Order: sequence, then C-alpha cells, then structure tokens
Amino acid sequence: MAYQVNNTIKKETTKCLYDFECLKNDNWETCSIGRYYPENGLDIKDKCQKSNCRYSMLFGLSSYFCHCPARREIYKRYEV
Repeated sequence: MAYQVNNTIKKETTKCLYDFECLKNDNWETCSIGRYYPENGLDIKDKCQKSNCRYSMLFGLSSYFCHCPARREIYKRYEV
C-alpha cells in the first residue's frame, strides 16, 4: 500500500535521502515505531536499517527518535 501525505508535509521533509520511497514503494521497510511523542517525534523500536537517515537521532545510549515529517504523518494517519 502506498501512503499519502499532504504536500505541505512533503515540502517540510527537506532532508530525505530516499526520494520519498516510503510513500511510493509498497516493499519499502519503514522503521518500527514504539510510541509517538507529538513534541519529540517517533520512538524507533529497533535501530532502523537506514542508519544514515538524516531524521534519525540517537537519544540516550541506545534509543533512536525519528523527526521526519513524512514518517510522522504516516504514523498518525495509518498507525504504522
């Protein structure tokens, strides 16, 4: 299933290295999300294989947070 996000959200996602593959490609594996924090982003369950993502930030010693506007919208809209 291809995901849809508002064009405004896409314009905010200026650091995407993957040309929005998460929106276009049904086989694209997105990071697993543990919890959504509206002010802080998405808590990533397991270290994502896309380790060079510019929106993934180390939090503490081993936790990662995702600050990607498109990924947040996918999570809010589709709960994945």
